Amino acid sequence: MTLGAGALYSPTYEGDDDYSLKLLPNVQLRYGDRFFASVQEGAGYNLVNGETLRAGPIARIRFSRDESGDETFAISGGETGDLRGLGDVDTSIELGGFVEYELGAATLSAEVRQAVSGHDGLVADIGARWSGVSTAFGPPVIWSAGPRLRLVDDPYTSAYFGVTPSQAAASGLPEYEAGGGLHSYGVGATAILPLSRDGAWSAVFLAGYDKLSGDAADAPLVQLRGDEDQATLGMFISYTFQ
Repeated sequence: MTLGAGALYSPTYEGDDDYSLKLLPNVQLRYGDRFFASVQEGAGYNLVNGETLRAGPIARIRFSRDESGDETFAISGGETGDLRGLGDVDTSIELGGFVEYELGAATLSAEVRQAVSGHDGLVADIGARWSGVSTAFGPPVIWSAGPRLRLVDDPYTSAYFGVTPSQAAASGLPEYEAGGGLHSYGVGATAILPLSRDGAWSAVFLAGYDKLSGDAADAPLVQLRGDEDQATLGMFISYTFQ
């Protein structure tokens, strides 16, 4: 078990040009080399657990998007009138499967999930990351970085970026019928710094950049009130019970 907390600086909503600071819990559970669960990465099980290949089921949660702009973990920022009249998108539970293949220092990954609540859409994440250990700054730093892209279907894009006639009247945005396809592409990186000799205490730094694409990027919400470019910065301090 790993317990901790951290701060995340990211857009107030997906597609926004304003950012908010969120205080998030970091709770991770692992049982052997099979089961894993965390707030950020969901819950999964390594049904296939070879030296280079891992695959199995996974479940993730996507917290609700309220038209008021209120966010579950926001401690500053977050106030926005951009979503007024668009209605709420309820918390989504996404169920699916994942596969990872290690090729030397690189790991190729793919994940497909279907929401059974909230946006009710299909989401596919594909990525690659390179990992290593650096001692350039003294203590060993475990790092990983690589590209990623997201594909979605019509219900997902419609839920977050579409504008129905009634929503257009209430929000002031023009009507917009949003379809699926390539949703975004970008790059992410993490670095883990041990803070104690036994490795129990650690600091995790993360950074990412994604650019919205397709109908999401062309949506009136993004073009008139937001931005296609989305960045994320975060830091977490955690303790692992060994």
